[in-house]
Amino acid sequence: MKVLELTDRAVLESSIASKRCFACGGPSSGGSGEHVIPKWLQNECSLFDERLTLLNGTHIPYRSLTVPCCIDCNTGFLSTIEGAVQPLFRRGHVVRSEERLALARWLSKILLGILIKETSLLFDRSLPDRGLIVDPGLIDELRHCHFVLQSARKATSFTCLHGEFPFSFYSYKVPEYRKGHEFDLSTNVAGQSVAIRVGQLGAIFINDGGFQMHVGSKGPFELSGAELSEIQFREISARVHYKAALRDATHFYLTFENEDVIQVEQLHVKSFSGLLPGSDELRIFRDWNETELSHAMSAYMRVDRSMIFDEESQTCRTTLSLPPRSDRGGQRPDDRSS
Repeated sequence: MKVLELTDRAVLESSIASKRCFACGGPSSGGSGEHVIPKWLQNECSLFDERLTLLNGTHIPYRSLTVPCCIDCNTGFLSTIEGAVQPLFRRGHVVRSEERLALARWLSKILLGILIKETSLLFDRSLPDRGLIVDPGLIDELRHCHFVLQSARKATSFTCLHGEFPFSFYSYKVPEYRKGHEFDLSTNVAGQSVAIRVGQLGAIFINDGGFQMHVGSKGPFELSGAELSEIQFREISARVHYKAALRDATHFYLTFENEDVIQVEQLHVKSFSGLLPGSDELRIFRDWNETELSHAMSAYMRVDRSMIFDEESQTCRTTLSLPPRSDRGGQRPDDRSS
């Protein structure tokens, strides 16, 4: 089957509900399946007994965070993806565009894996009629995220409107962190974003076609590639997650595949809300709101909201440095609602 056909089969509600391979939609193998957070990372960061908080507020050990997978996918292209990112985390920084793509594929797998796991778990085990944490039909909305992952199967060329790739991606160096705090993970389902830090390297992926790159190629406060502390990485992740949830547009694509290559071209943007008031520019994001941001920052940074939000000025405090002409949302002031 062609890669595009595998993607279509994998995101089918019937494939997810019947626990077929999350990567190709074929029959899954026996055993534990694919570890969403791989064993090598669990070993390096002592994560086996650490827990991830799910959307319903319950917790699951990382060792149990697995999804159905077939042997061919597990030992094939997924293994290749894992092998490409391990040296990047050990080196602690990202240099080339191929490395950004490798990390984006890996982060796509993590975002998809977490959501697919939640399609197999009851929202409330004492009230099974409430259904699953995530409806299997939701995975189809992450078709593009799935395709970023699948692009590792075959040579893929991208022609994009906002940058080199059809997603937004930022990376940061965290040279100093506390012993026992080598790992950090956060996601935003509504915005289809995921942020992870392993040791000295932090990376954020947003499945948005590159919209955040369009309004800020270096992310909040133009800090992509800079050195941050642990808490600063959490703050910048919170700001990106919040911006991702404000997305108010989508892309149209033309995709071609033959036996040797896949070609992906972004054709145009469709805004759900239309034009910005008094402008001929399409609205890409809904308006930025500091009060909403404060709740996101409190959750992602794991600090009390009173430490973040100044009630008098109705603005969020920041641990980040502000370069010239940067606003609190990480873009120029005239870009905050673009």
